[in-house]
Amino acid sequence: MTDHTGKDGEARRTKLIQLAAGMVVGLGFGLVMSLVSNGFVAGVVWLTSLRETQLAAWLGLDPVLAAMMPLICLLLAAFLILQVRRLFGITRWHGPADSIFAAHRTDNELDIRSGFGSTFAALISAGGGASVGQYGPLVHFGATMGSAFRALTGGMLTTDVFIGCGVAGAIAAGFNAPIAGVVFAHEAILRHFSMRAIAPIAVASISSSWFSQQIFGAAPLLDFASMALDLGIVLPAALVLGPVFGLVAVVFMVCVRSSLRFAATSGWSPARLVFLAAGITGLVGIFVPEVLGLGTGPLRIILDGGYAETYLLVLLAGKMILTALCIGFGLFGGVFSPALFVGAAAGAIGGRIAAGIL
Repeated sequence: MTDHTGKDGEARRTKLIQLAAGMVVGLGFGLVMSLVSNGFVAGVVWLTSLRETQLAAWLGLDPVLAAMMPLICLLLAAFLILQVRRLFGITRWHGPADSIFAAHRTDNELDIRSGFGSTFAALISAGGGASVGQYGPLVHFGATMGSAFRALTGGMLTTDVFIGCGVAGAIAAGFNAPIAGVVFAHEAILRHFSMRAIAPIAVASISSSWFSQQIFGAAPLLDFASMALDLGIVLPAALVLGPVFGLVAVVFMVCVRSSLRFAATSGWSPARLVFLAAGITGLVGIFVPEVLGLGTGPLRIILDGGYAETYLLVLLAGKMILTALCIGFGLFGGVFSPALFVGAAAGAIGGRIAAGIL
């Protein structure tokens, strides 16, 4: 009886210690990922401002050379990315797919060096003007941080808990949406609701959003609170246009996969591929600058009803093609922000057509 009671007491103490460790890990990842995510975005914004206005003014460039800045900056970004590949010994870029794979392996340790290098390359790509996003690299960085910090608990918590906390913190800080962070970590990365991970992941997501608000004054990426919609009018058009938007998404994914497939089978060197992507993207960006970078500013303009229908078609096609080219040819970054841009442009076009008919 005494032995049985002692075992029960030991089991309870172990669970309490694990719960306390989970809370500490969740809070720690919330703070770290809020700093990293907001720092990443602030870095991209600063580099974008430097590329678009400040650098040409500092160098005193004439109008012709100033207009060529998108091309010049992207070629410079391509050179720096090649140096990152060499410095970190990266043979391929690492992203969310590696995080998902790691969360379902028994030896689920991520390549920390490649993870950090990939995130740094994504910062250079987005800041230089490549048509890529930030959320994929940040998600993988969160998972990489989880794998790196697992040893601090002496194996008390499993790696999937750390990966889930890092991913949830990245999404919550990026979108200022803690519930989205919890759901994404469980559904997209862990692929199941883990009872031992739900508390630490929830703490990481909520605290990451809170730290982002308190330290950086972060606001939701997309705010629809001021939009008054009559669902009775919108719903019929949405039912008709929904399959069209699904087809646009399929075309976007096919473009990205085709670009990746071509790069893998072309036999071209990484340098040739990345400079080709930088050159084409930079030349297009001279005439259509809205398709460069994260696209957050143009996205808000689209949501506010800006741009003519013809130009929206140009933005839609340009964003899909250039994102596929950049990601496939080595200007590494995420695909989710470009997908938001593509969806907003397609929705704006469809909405105006529906409004004209109805």
